Amino acid sequence: MEIVPGLYRIADFLSTVYLIVTHEGLTLIDAGIAGGHKRILRAIVRLGHDPRQLHHILITHADGDHVGGLLPLVAVSGARVYASAIEAQALARGQFSRPLRLRGLPRFLFWLARPLYRVTPFDAAEVVKEGDILPGLGGLRVIETPGHTPGHISFFAPASGILFAGDSIAYHNGKMRRPFALVTWDEQLALASLRKQAALQPQIVCLGHGPVVHDASQKFLLPDS
Repeated sequence: MEIVPGLYRIADFLSTVYLIVTHEGLTLIDAGIAGGHKRILRAIVRLGHDPRQLHHILITHADGDHVGGLLPLVAVSGARVYASAIEAQALARGQFSRPLRLRGLPRFLFWLARPLYRVTPFDAAEVVKEGDILPGLGGLRVIETPGHTPGHISFFAPASGILFAGDSIAYHNGKMRRPFALVTWDEQLALASLRKQAALQPQIVCLGHGPVVHDASQKFLLPDS
């Protein structure tokens, strides 16, 4: 699905990635689930591009549904990979960046789906931090947004008002809120990150799960205190 000219949403039943197309090449936000690289590569070809034009992969966090397809994508394209220091370290170990707190049925369902959430070690990610500018949409600014995970980052394009929020924002009943407690490492940090992103007044928010949110600055659900 084309969101705006040159920006595409590529989704499967578990995760969503975003493809930015420019004359200089392709940039991908996140890398999907294990095995999901095939869908991403097909989408690139269907849009009329060579996968070898994929030059940059920006990682919001190292959960398996966001980095599972990373290695085969890099193998095909030779793309440079960017992540925060904490998430890059987790990725190098082939692990999530924090212990999961799932219990009961969610824990069982995750166990059943664990092959799709596999994190294969990758130790070549370039570390980025708050304020760094990465390629795409006139410059993507790194925004540190911990909470869902310790080293979660988002990417904001001031020129177009587009925010790539990964899993730092959940969407429910037409509103954007902090991630649900079940999948949140630190709820207070998650709320602070939500406020930080609301202050950017984005026009479009691209989520790791859920729809693309338009008129986004009006749809943040922030507690009064």
